Amino acid sequence: MPAMATAEPIAMASKSYDKQTRDGWNLNILLEREFVNSIPNLANARESREGFVTLSATATATGGSSAITDSLFIVGYQLGCQTDVSTGVQLGGAGGLSPIADLGLLDIGVAGGLSGYIQTVLQPGVIVDLPLSNMALNEDGRAMIDLDNIHVKADACGGDVTIRSYGYLRISTEAAHTQFAIYGDPIKI
Repeated sequence: MPAMATAEPIAMASKSYDKQTRDGWNLNILLEREFVNSIPNLANARESREGFVTLSATATATGGSSAITDSLFIVGYQLGCQTDVSTGVQLGGAGGLSPIADLGLLDIGVAGGLSGYIQTVLQPGVIVDLPLSNMALNEDGRAMIDLDNIHVKADACGGDVTIRSYGYLRISTEAAHTQFAIYGDPIKI
């Protein structure tokens, strides 16, 4: 059996984002050790793309004048499809035969015709969020999420598929509700 072709994982640049809340919390999201490995589609379908991703993400909260009452840290990927072809392809056709007779010259024959079509509805590209993991900040104000060799795919997509990592952090205190996000660099799979 022939071996499947694979690409080398591509290292992505680390990203860090700091934010200070109005009630004094110093927040940070760090995306690092990110690798994207675009691979040939397992189903060998022209309208599908897939790859494997590895990423370490950390969220921290320090300082602050009032206690954090709720928090959520989400890590995932956004997938952008250039052209949505999810309606599929329709094939159709028609044909017909009809007799021909010319009694003056005694010519008798048959005439026919065929027609057909291939049709699809091309819709503008779509972008979807693919959350892969989430957790709350611990009592020390930290959350760490590691993704290792996680499968991502996009189906029914004509043209390129681009992905980018993200980290969303939301915290609530009695005085404020704050949320923000960081995004990795986009890359085609």
